[in-house]
This record gives sequence, structure tokens and C-alpha cells, in this order.
Amino acid sequence: MKRRFFLKNFAMMTIPTLLAVLLIGLLSMFLVYDNAKKSVNSANERALYTLRESMELMLSEADAQSLNYSVSPHVMLKLEDLLKNGYIGKEQMDAAYMFKSFVDSSVNCKPFVHSLYIYLDNENGYFFASTVGLANSHNHYDAQWLDRTGQMPISRRQWVEPRKIRQNDSGRYNTPVVSVYKRLYASDKNVPIGVLVLNIREDYLNSLSRESVAYEQQTILLLNEQGEVLCQGGAALDTEQSLEKDAFFLSDTNSASGITCVSAIPYSVVWEQARPVAILVGQMMVAAFALGTIAAYFATRRNARAVGAIVNLVDSAEHGDPLPDVKQDSDIYGYITQGIVRGFLERNALDKQLAEKRYRLETMYFSFLQSQLTPHFLFNTLKNIFWKTVKLTGGANDASHMIDLLTSVLYYTLVNGERYVKIEEERTHTSKYIEIQRLRFDKALSVEWNVEKEFTECKCIKFLLQPILENSISHGLCNKEDGMIRISITGRGGRIFFSVWDSGTGFTAGRLTEIRTWLKKEEMPDESKGLYNLNKRLQLTYDEEASLSIESVPGVETVVSFSIPIRE
Repeated sequence: MKRRFFLKNFAMMTIPTLLAVLLIGLLSMFLVYDNAKKSVNSANERALYTLRESMELMLSEADAQSLNYSVSPHVMLKLEDLLKNGYIGKEQMDAAYMFKSFVDSSVNCKPFVHSLYIYLDNENGYFFASTVGLANSHNHYDAQWLDRTGQMPISRRQWVEPRKIRQNDSGRYNTPVVSVYKRLYASDKNVPIGVLVLNIREDYLNSLSRESVAYEQQTILLLNEQGEVLCQGGAALDTEQSLEKDAFFLSDTNSASGITCVSAIPYSVVWEQARPVAILVGQMMVAAFALGTIAAYFATRRNARAVGAIVNLVDSAEHGDPLPDVKQDSDIYGYITQGIVRGFLERNALDKQLAEKRYRLETMYFSFLQSQLTPHFLFNTLKNIFWKTVKLTGGANDASHMIDLLTSVLYYTLVNGERYVKIEEERTHTSKYIEIQRLRFDKALSVEWNVEKEFTECKCIKFLLQPILENSISHGLCNKEDGMIRISITGRGGRIFFSVWDSGTGFTAGRLTEIRTWLKKEEMPDESKGLYNLNKRLQLTYDEEASLSIESVPGVETVVSFSIPIRE
């Protein structure tokens, strides 16, 4: 027995230690991994920010050049005359020299710009190039961009694509660039009259991408709308899909240019960063568990000795032997002995308390079963009355119809415990309530429904319309032989709007102010309890925006409306 006690207590002390060490260790590893993941995501964000800012700076240069030739009519006319007529006189020569000086100053001061082409529609195929000045598309070594412009729809105002430029007439394309196309418009026309092409050095973009790389395995890409790679930095991967699947993937798209900046860092980077700390945490876990096991062994051995002394004490008491003396060096034995006596007394008290609780539970369960009989008895009684009225008249009549409607309404009220119901279900039971009121007052009551079908499956709380209709029928239409009620359920802006209009007596301005004041009080008033209760339920279930709104014209009409958020 003592051996079994020792092993059991040793396990009870060791297992919590092991669980605590494992929990702390796993939590530490998770935090290390999470910090490494945050560091990787931060590197992705910094890379995207740097690349995006650099690319927007380059695109702004294209915008600035486009504005130079689109905003000023004088410049546009000069350029149009030069491209239309070529070098036919001194005026055109001077204009060409002026344009070339202006363009060269803009291109040469920007290290990322390779060249700039300006083309306005003309029959001779002339265009202006920063490299040579006035050029002709029929004999210039780089006219691929002009063919590409003709292939694009006129509706495309701007696009970006990678391509290679020939440096001479050898036919070899050997200079990779990223070309930014911007259509040119005259100030009085909506149809483009030309195009401006800014060629950005691809090697400059690649160098920017490489400077943004924080990890060797990181990949940075710049893509156009067609998914073509404009530049790449870091590790090379085949497709954007593989990046998004196998790495921490982050992208940002410029809506104006359609350029997407992508940064991806493989998942393995996080583990490589977290591995040294994880190994250290694992070693500390092993050391902590070893120390905890040693401490648990000595503590268990001490407790086993103490419990052995208590067992001897109890055995002596059961056999009537003299009780062994308690050692002077410890009070734990006497404390436990007193605890045993106290335990017997507490056990007796607990037995009494358990008996009382058992009795209370049985009483509550009996009350619960008895409460279940009340609706059952009520519905059975109504059914008996229904069939007796049918039997008395030999068929269905107004009384049996009213009992049938009342049974349905009571079932909806007492048995259906759902807090939220479909609007179509609420409408059905509201129609039954209206029919009961029509039979009750024996009046020509006309009711019109305007319900948008797409909202009939949405959920709402029960009894949204009944309190309003009760006021309309009992108060508004009480002195009229016939009356009209219009119920509207429509939706817009993420909310469903309920409205009940009646042609009753309405409220005076003073009475309307009094009702509105009651609705805002915290305590329920003596009058208009139904409207107050409905207003509070709407506010507690939804929001303040769902509160009742009451408008009335004395002797003409009354409108009560509210709105709730759409819930499927």
C-alpha cells in the first residue's frame, strides 16, 4: 500500500510539472515562431513600400512628361506641326532643337530613364525621340512600341509592358526596358491624338529590387496587368502562383497603372530564424523537467513517510490499540488527525445538504413537468371547443374559425421558443391576428400588404407588427365602420423598413408628443405598454436606429415605422 501510494503521488506531482514545462516551452516556441513570422512579414512590407514608392516616382515622371505636352496648346501645336511636316524650314529646325533640349534635360537628369518617345498622329510616321530628336517609324531601329500602341484599345489610357530595344539597325534587341505608355489628348478632344512612351531601365529596377531584399530566399517581383514580370530581385521562382502557395506572400496593386508589387519569403526562413532559440528552449525544458522530477521525488518520499505514520495511527484506533505518540519535530500528523475527525463531521453535514439539494431538484423538475401540461391542456381544450362549435352548427363557422386562428396564434406565442423567426412567418401569424380582430369587432377592415419578396427569408424577432396593429384597430379605427391599414416591408441600404399606416382618428400634436416622451422613459408607462415594450425590444435587440417613429395627422392618418438590420 505504501509503495502504491508513493508511486501514485510521485506521478501526481511529476505529471503537472511535465505539463507545465511543456505548456511554457510550447508557448515560448510559439512566441519565437510568431516573432520570426512578424519579422518576415515586416520585411515583406518594407520591401513593398520601397518598391512601390520608387515605382510611383518613376510613373510620376511619365505623368509629368504627359502633362508637358497635353496641357499647353502652344507646345502641342508646335509639336504637331513638327511631326506633320518634318524639317522643311528654319522654324521646324528651331522647334526640333528646342524640343530635344527640353526632352534631353528631363531624361538625362533621371538615372532610371533610358529614352522618351512622343508620337502624334501623322501620315509620315514621324515621332520625336530623346535619343535622336525627330525620327521616322519606317527607318528607325526601334518602332516596335508604335505597333504595340495600334494594337491596344483606344479606351486604354495607360499601360506598362516589358520589352527590349535595339541599339542600332543590326536587328538584335539587347537592351531590356520597362515601357510606360500614356496616351496624349488635346485639350478640346476626348479621342487620343498620340502617345508618349517612357522607357525605364530594367537593370535600374532590378537593382532597386535587390536593395529591398532582406533575406537570400526572398523574391521581389514587379508585374503588369497581364502578369508579365517587369523586374525581379532576390531568389528566382517560376510563377506568382508558386510564391503565393509556398511562401509568405504580400502584394500591392496600383489601380492607376495596374502595376503589382509582389514580395514573397519562403516559410523555411521563419524556421531558420527560430531554430537556435527553439533548440535553447528545448534544452531548458529538459533541464526544468529533470529538476522538477528530482524535487517531486524528495517531496513524495517525505509525504509517504508522513502518510505511513497516519495509517499506523488509524490502524491503531480501529483495533483499539494505544495511539502512537506524535513526533515533536512535526505538527503535520496532529493536523491531519484533526482533519480526519473534521472530515467525518463535514461528511455528515454534506450528506444533509445533498439530500436537501436532491429534494429541491426533484421539486423543480416536478414544477417543470407541470408547466409543460398547461399549453398542452390549453390547446386540447381549444380543439374540443372548436369541434363542439362545428358540431352545433353542422359545419365551419365564424366561432370555429376564430378558435382555429386563436390556437395557431397561441401556439406561435407559447410553444415556439425561437427568438428569431423569418419575416414570412411573422407575416403569416400577423395575418391570423388581423383576421381574429376582424371577426371580433365585426367590421369591414381592409388590409393591404406590400412586402418585397427578397426579404421574406430574413430573420427578425417575433411580434414586431402585432402591438402596432392592436393600437391601430383598438384605438385608431375603433369609431369607424370601415377602415384601411397598409403594411409595408421593404429594404435598402442594408436595413429592412417596416411601416404600418392606418386611416384612423390619429393623434393630436400634444398627444403625439406625450407618446414620444413615454417611449424614451426607462420605466414602463401606464398607457401604450405595447408600443413601449416593442420599442424597448427593438433597441435591446438591434440598435437605437431601430426605435419606433410615429407620425400622425388628426382625423386623417397615423404612420408607425421602424427599421432593423438585415439578417439572413
